[in-house]
Amino acid sequence: MKLSYLGAGTLCAALTFAGFPTVLARQHSSFTVERIKNNSDSLKIESLAKELKKLKPLSADEFKGKFKKEINGFKLTEVDAYEDKKTGSSAMANYVKGSQNIYMMVKDGAGPGSNEVKQNLISYLELKEFEKPGDKTNIISYKGWMVYFDHSMFENDGITGVHYLENNRYSIIASGNTVSIPELKDFLDQFSLQ
Repeated sequence: MKLSYLGAGTLCAALTFAGFPTVLARQHSSFTVERIKNNSDSLKIESLAKELKKLKPLSADEFKGKFKKEINGFKLTEVDAYEDKKTGSSAMANYVKGSQNIYMMVKDGAGPGSNEVKQNLISYLELKEFEKPGDKTNIISYKGWMVYFDHSMFENDGITGVHYLENNRYSIIASGNTVSIPELKDFLDQFSLQ
């Protein structure tokens, strides 16, 4: 099965942020899901989700205040945050350096957002099974979790993306425009929501 990796990643992110169940998790056989549930990574995910569920989501103002004004020469040009009692808090931010920009969608995993964090991390574990050498999308360990790195559209369109978990709490989708994967990773290495 050959998918446009950025398209699949973007669709998963959009559906997840909209509060729908992860589509990919439902397409695989129960054998695959069962195997992942017994995996130590999935046990770690379950444990994290239980802890996150106990936390109170950030308010919109608290969320906005967590974004650094500048990282590696990229300046924060806009940030907005929202609160929703059913799905939790989320924020969007844009960082710009010359003709490059990094757009971020961030979901607070606290309280009602814990299920989304869990679904995303399990999806990345499932996608790892379909990776082939030479793929321009990779599931790798980053900041303590298996996460999604995508540079499949960089050559033609200059677009890259990383979907990962920040500070064991925030589900983040970072999209770079004319930003290479190494440069996006360097930016994310300095990014923190503490």
